[in-house]
Amino acid sequence: MERRTFVKSVAAGLAGLPLLPRLSAAANEQIQTLATDLGPLTEGAARWRRVRSEFNYTPDLIHLNCGTIGATPRSIIEAQCSLLHELESSPYHHTFEGTGLYGQIDGVRDKAAAFLGATKDEIALTANTTEGMNGVATGIDFKEGDEVLTTNHEHGGGMSGWQYLVKHRGIKIVQVKIPPPARSKEQIVELIAAKITPRTRVVFLSHVETITGTLMPLAEISALTRPKGILLVCDGAQAPGMVQVDVKALGVDTYASSSHKWMLAPKGSGLLFVRKEVQEQVHPVSLHGGYGAYSGSIGTRGWPLLIAHGLTMDFHNAIGRPQVEARCRELNNYLRQRLDRLPHLRCLTPADPSIASPGIVTYSLDKGKNGEIVTRLHDEYNIWVKPAAGTYNIPGGLPNEDYNALRFSTHIYNDEAQIDRTTEVLEGMLKAL
Repeated sequence: MERRTFVKSVAAGLAGLPLLPRLSAAANEQIQTLATDLGPLTEGAARWRRVRSEFNYTPDLIHLNCGTIGATPRSIIEAQCSLLHELESSPYHHTFEGTGLYGQIDGVRDKAAAFLGATKDEIALTANTTEGMNGVATGIDFKEGDEVLTTNHEHGGGMSGWQYLVKHRGIKIVQVKIPPPARSKEQIVELIAAKITPRTRVVFLSHVETITGTLMPLAEISALTRPKGILLVCDGAQAPGMVQVDVKALGVDTYASSSHKWMLAPKGSGLLFVRKEVQEQVHPVSLHGGYGAYSGSIGTRGWPLLIAHGLTMDFHNAIGRPQVEARCRELNNYLRQRLDRLPHLRCLTPADPSIASPGIVTYSLDKGKNGEIVTRLHDEYNIWVKPAAGTYNIPGGLPNEDYNALRFSTHIYNDEAQIDRTTEVLEGMLKAL
């Protein structure tokens, strides 16, 4: 896209946003400045240096753990703080009247709907993936003996609601063993299909597996579930902000996410999508009063946080979501090339790019302890990676497997020099084992 066209398109998008209070207007100006600066920088190191200048983190920090928590841009932090001051200058007015901060929240849902490819009446603002997943699980009218089909690679936050229902409503969780690494979309779909029974009410999957970074073929799985009337429920914690998400193209019935990870939003922000056609089947108590950010069933919220959440979506759009995803993958591929040469490592993330997430790669160790290595990395070198857990064990489910793994996340505030430094340090540690 030519520079003039790019800048005009971003400016038009920002101009169409609801007018924000004066103290947060600076964030819009900074985002538009970023878009203007990036206009002629279509690719290359200069573009990503400009993006990295938007972040606050310590200069010697190497943060390769966005899969756990992201870094919020400086302009968004400042906007949230300014909005909090604005709120407290007239608390009732800003909390409950349309001319205050309260009047801005509907616009955040518009942005969120566009970000996920949904309609506004399918989107709720939440605190995190776990809150959204718990609402979905407890909002379905299960009968005793109904089955929830899932994998052995899910996150405990996504699983907690189903385990609650095992105890209190007598449902059954059925696990599919996903090999690390998975070979292909076809292999994953076949494994899921083989476990579907007449008692299957829900297939619950992560969009991006938290352990291995596998990008699940949701559209292909939806082709199995929807004709059977089975709900396809998705844990999207590891996707929005890394992967371009279109919930309609994916064919999911519900999608819960945490915006404080890859979306880089303030901590305590998330999204929940429930497809219009299944809202009579999935009815969380928190949404009894509707999908708006405030109702009698959801209660008073922190408007500064939610408005800042919306500004973070503007930040991503200013950079370009396709460009963000491509940069995550570019860095991740570079990291994989470096790590593949090191001793004692075996990659658990698929080689097939159609099922490998752009930003996560995980390696198991055949020698040494992952926790000890992770501790040394952050204590001695200020390098932060994740000691990846093994499979998720449930009573009566598949046996637990300990992968003894290291998980690396690459996002737009990382660069090749950080990857070089990380792999050099890690190589020394592994050779000494």
